Amino acid sequence: MIIGLLLRYIKTYQGINYIPITSKDKFCGFVGNNGIGKSSVLEALDCFFNDKQWNYNITTKRSGFSVTTPLITPLFLIKKDKISESNKPILESLSNTVWDLQESDIPSINRPHFKTFQSQRTEIERTYKKEEYYLFPLGIDHKGNCALSIFNCNKVAITLFPEIGVGNQNLTPENIESLKPILKEIKSLYQYIYIPKDIDPATFTKLETTEIQALMGESLFEVLEERVPQSQIAQINRSLNQFLTTLSEELDIYSFRTPTDRQQNLRKNDIYKLIIDAFFTIRKLHKKQGKHWLEITDLSSGEKQKAIIEVTHSLIKNHRENTDNLIIAVDEPESSLHMSACFDHFMKMSEISDESHQFLFSTHWYGFLPIIERGSVTAISKIEQNHRFDLISLANYREMVKQQIRDSRGQLPYDIRLKSMNDFVQSIVTSILDENPFNWIICEGSSEKIYFDYYFKNLRSENKLRIIPVGGANEIKRIYEYLVVAIDEFKREVNGKIAFILDTDSELVQFETQNTSNIFIKRLVNVDNETKLININSNPKSPPTEIEDSLNGKAFYKVLKKYKSQYPGLLSFVNVDIEKSEIPSYFALDLRPSEYENLLNFFDSDNIKYDFAKEFITEISSEIEYIEMNWINEIRTFFEE
Repeated sequence: MIIGLLLRYIKTYQGINYIPITSKDKFCGFVGNNGIGKSSVLEALDCFFNDKQWNYNITTKRSGFSVTTPLITPLFLIKKDKISESNKPILESLSNTVWDLQESDIPSINRPHFKTFQSQRTEIERTYKKEEYYLFPLGIDHKGNCALSIFNCNKVAITLFPEIGVGNQNLTPENIESLKPILKEIKSLYQYIYIPKDIDPATFTKLETTEIQALMGESLFEVLEERVPQSQIAQINRSLNQFLTTLSEELDIYSFRTPTDRQQNLRKNDIYKLIIDAFFTIRKLHKKQGKHWLEITDLSSGEKQKAIIEVTHSLIKNHRENTDNLIIAVDEPESSLHMSACFDHFMKMSEISDESHQFLFSTHWYGFLPIIERGSVTAISKIEQNHRFDLISLANYREMVKQQIRDSRGQLPYDIRLKSMNDFVQSIVTSILDENPFNWIICEGSSEKIYFDYYFKNLRSENKLRIIPVGGANEIKRIYEYLVVAIDEFKREVNGKIAFILDTDSELVQFETQNTSNIFIKRLVNVDNETKLININSNPKSPPTEIEDSLNGKAFYKVLKKYKSQYPGLLSFVNVDIEKSEIPSYFALDLRPSEYENLLNFFDSDNIKYDFAKEFITEISSEIEYIEMNWINEIRTFFEE
């Protein structure tokens, strides 16, 4: 995984810049104003991995390489078993030093950049152990020589080469070049595919391009080797040579021969090139529209952009066997895309990141911030001509933004939260105004999404239903209030529907709401042996009710039994020999307060809510016919009417 990047005099970046990319997530975005340097990060990595031409900063063009010494140095976090034995000793030394390096070990001029890395390293240590992972910088300068950038300090030098001795001396160019075998191995570990904003979709999606073959995980030559084997080519050569022999016998003193005495047979590569030219090159990507197929060149700009991501997604998910080494980078994937389509587009990219090693992108659409649960975003800004980088985790980005605003004393771009909510709400509004509208369920957490994805799977395909977990009742309140204002002037034009589903929390979030024919906002509450959907401010306001309290009791208890051996203390009340009735789980289990407290603690452990939801769906979708809860039918009826 690439966790950061050091750039020196590359495009918009003057001097040394350390750009944090991620502390653990594979879905990594860059946001900021035009010309701020988002695309430069993706392009620089393309130069590093694929030897593309460097785009230097204007200062380099004026002052020359000897003054500026441009470089591109990624920071890697790599599992130790991925590295060959021959390279492990020196990499072990380098990594151990980087894990432990302190600000005082770095020259004062580079300490501001190191402090950014040091803060990021603290987050990395919460997820990854240095006993299992190498953490190290390794890049190249403009000449192609190895470069460590700010990490070329005396402590690193004496760790790798003890004879250097303690002092101010750093690694010499000759010392650093000893890292060349590691650099070569690291570059070979990954396939980096960069999709720039101005790429021609028709060219990119041709089967013979390097990018498409990389996404497939096999070259066309490899495809042909399997389908046109050497034995078949040998048979063709034998047959053709037999024909020429017969013809020579018929011509007596004449013969069709090669210029030399050696008879020239068809070579494998000759055959493959001919097949590629005659069979694959003439084929272009088409998209099915109704009963017709449209060539990609005939699609709108937005549809072309969608095609690139959808083809990438399909090839990685359905065709390529090994995606562990694939890093995909996309520049402004929302370019030319209608606002209503942005949500699906970014969700598709998030799915690609799940299937690949890492997914990097730059964007001006902030609407993904409230809805993507696992990812990192680097907000790039400028203060007095100096770049500023703020790394935000999407898992808790609201809290991180607040904290970073405090830490930066208001210098963090004010528009991150504002733009993210505005873009997200605009995407929803435009989608429900369409003649063929989207429909939405806005819920609190990821476990709710799992249940709703299953229960409303038909609505997802037939009614274009999208289900969004936004991270709690306060966020639902915020989105609801934004939406009500946004659609007020379009009331008569609204075709889609939105359902907001909240839990009943012990500290209930209350706000003014109004259910209309297109907006349905309710909370779950258990009362009278049934889970009901009631208005936000209605009674009853207890007991606290989460979706786990509202599921089919029989199926819920069966899944709970699977966890008893793993959590014997918290689930001591579970009896593996009995079954429960098919009423809401809260009533079916009928727990004492202390037992219910243990159940809540169980769901707060080790991401259990998410895993339990997956297990529950597996159980509920088995051959056994389970009764569906009334509140689920009520939501379905809202969308079907």
